Amino acid sequence: MTTPNYLSDRTHAVEWSGIRIMFALAEQVPGVVNLGIGQPDFDTPAFIRDAAKQALDDGYTRYPPAKGFADLRRAIAKKVKAENGIDADPDSEVYVAVGAMQVIFNTCLHLLNPGDEVIVMDPGYDYYSQIRLFGGVPVPVATHESNRFKVDPADIRAAITDKTKLMIINTPSNPTGAIFDEAILRSIADMAIAHDIWVLSDEPYEHILFDGHRHISIGSFDGMAERTISAFTLSKSYAMTGWRVGYAVAPKAIIDEMEKLMEHMVSGVTAVAQRAALAAISAPQDCVREMVATYDKRRHLVHEGLNAIDGVTCLNPESTFYAFPNISSTGSTSWDFAKYLVKEHRVAVVPGSIFGRAGEGYVRLSFAASMEQLKEGIARIGRGVAALRS
Repeated sequence: MTTPNYLSDRTHAVEWSGIRIMFALAEQVPGVVNLGIGQPDFDTPAFIRDAAKQALDDGYTRYPPAKGFADLRRAIAKKVKAENGIDADPDSEVYVAVGAMQVIFNTCLHLLNPGDEVIVMDPGYDYYSQIRLFGGVPVPVATHESNRFKVDPADIRAAITDKTKLMIINTPSNPTGAIFDEAILRSIADMAIAHDIWVLSDEPYEHILFDGHRHISIGSFDGMAERTISAFTLSKSYAMTGWRVGYAVAPKAIIDEMEKLMEHMVSGVTAVAQRAALAAISAPQDCVREMVATYDKRRHLVHEGLNAIDGVTCLNPESTFYAFPNISSTGSTSWDFAKYLVKEHRVAVVPGSIFGRAGEGYVRLSFAASMEQLKEGIARIGRGVAALRS
């Protein structure tokens, strides 16, 4: 089917998500075990749902402020000071967004001119369409299993040119579960300052950490507040993917542009969802700790189960709810392997090449699923790999 010629040129820069393509394949398979879904399998905690119900009764059914309710922005400023070490003025440096995705979109829109280069990690989350939509040029920097998929600052330094406008970092990282430690982040910050480069710090998995690892926000470093856009979301920490609430912390000039554009796009984040977000951020964080403890048990099951499969190796992820097993010994591309598993063995995973060229030879597996589903899914993967290697 040819593309209609009445569509704008920029429209063609946006590609269908490979993850969604895999979801569509999985939906056609009866009894599939879907380990490709990147969202918590928990219900939103009851106290958050109760806050939303109360908000309806309290009349939060009208247009919200484009930048977000003032009390929510104050709560966000308090949270990022306590947890992320970032000082932010709630009146001018905090913006409530339709998830972290809107922060990414707005950042590319507001910062990029045609030809501007954007450094991204490979494998890493798919920022390519947002970058290309506004004429930007993605510049992938490979990370490697041998270094637990932590980026080598020297590789970033080698990728910087006089056209580099923005670096996007995602730590804790989707799909690898890698965490960039303080030394790596300080090196990135030094390069950003020296070369006058903006940094978009995408931090949706900030709370899903294991083995005593801690999350560090690059926006907390000296000299970085004026050049960092920090993107956060409630989707992962509070099992609120469908509520569509995130937020940005950034310099006033960027927040002003985000607020201005919000008026023209969707007016604001749904009022009831914002009240639920306020409850989530302001309450004791027991629900988050409980979910992370459950993920940790699943992580160990997945790590042990995958490494018990002859021909598969897998690092134990430091964070997130993803494993990134190496399937290169099967001789299949990651796409062929994923299609084979879903069609022949009724288990869905995500091809690693969706996340960049360096993701070839891997697949992403989500352990945001029940122990029963994970055990069955790993058993099916094992049978599939054995059949390929026989």
